[in-house]
Amino acid sequence: MTRVAIGRAWLAAAVLAAVPASAGEVLDRIAAVVNEDVILLSEVDRQCQDSLAQVPGGLPLDEELGRKRQIRRQALERLIDELLLAQQIRGAAIDVDDEQVARYIARLREDNKMSEAQFEAALVHEGKSLDAFKAEVRKMLERQRLMGRELAGKVNVTEKEVEEYYRTTYLEGGGVHKVRASHILFALPESATAEQDQQVRARGEAVLKAIQGGADFAETAKKESDDPSGPLGGDLGWFRRGDMVAAFETAAFALKKGEMTDGLVRTQYGYHIIQVTGTAEEAPPALDQVSEDIRRRLMIDKQERFQRNWLEDLRRKAFVEIKL
Repeated sequence: MTRVAIGRAWLAAAVLAAVPASAGEVLDRIAAVVNEDVILLSEVDRQCQDSLAQVPGGLPLDEELGRKRQIRRQALERLIDELLLAQQIRGAAIDVDDEQVARYIARLREDNKMSEAQFEAALVHEGKSLDAFKAEVRKMLERQRLMGRELAGKVNVTEKEVEEYYRTTYLEGGGVHKVRASHILFALPESATAEQDQQVRARGEAVLKAIQGGADFAETAKKESDDPSGPLGGDLGWFRRGDMVAAFETAAFALKKGEMTDGLVRTQYGYHIIQVTGTAEEAPPALDQVSEDIRRRLMIDKQERFQRNWLEDLRRKAFVEIKL
């Protein structure tokens, strides 16, 4: 442990110890030391306050404390990863200015054909202020820039890999299976907190239950979906394997015509309810027609694996002391 880490941790502990607790008040304390920084228990509880509130009352004390400890520990693990990334961003002197954030949000509004007023109303509907969303975007862009530096020259896709993917995905079986599907998206930002995730998931589960109870899928999509396909009843048209993100297509291609997922499907975009409205077989396209799509998909998969391994390696090399 470095002198800086010792100093920061000792200073934080000393400051906390100097704050008197009123009767019945739980004094804040350090939940973890991560290199030169600390994570406080109050930060952990903010991260998982909704989950803590859902622990049912009347449980035996040991069980109640055990559940809360597990919830806090899961939240703490996420905070540790976020802090490690923030430390790397700080060390690399990565800076995203207000103009870059504004340009990203402007493109997002344009892609979704929303005015500024409509966009801000959508944020309010999600319980989020524009300033809070800007902070999320800034963090996301910083992380993208960091990973861009880390990935440079380390991830590539070979022609042999493209040809192998083409053979196994498009040629084996003598044809290409495709489906037509509709979905309802409950969107989540990349940097969603545990509370945001829980709120969006709860909303999705309520809508899923309503559809299972007889509500019309297309009409529900028009009212509830956060995707641009919502006004079309959620219709995404026809697609083949490789056209959608992995989790989405795995769920869709497991369904028969007329079937719907019996649970929510989690992707990088949020939570989905998927309904397959058609299935068909077609002759495989020529390799040169799909090679760029294959290359892009393989590159995304490799980048995601690299990022997971990079973060795990960062965690192994860091000084992390959990005090929870």
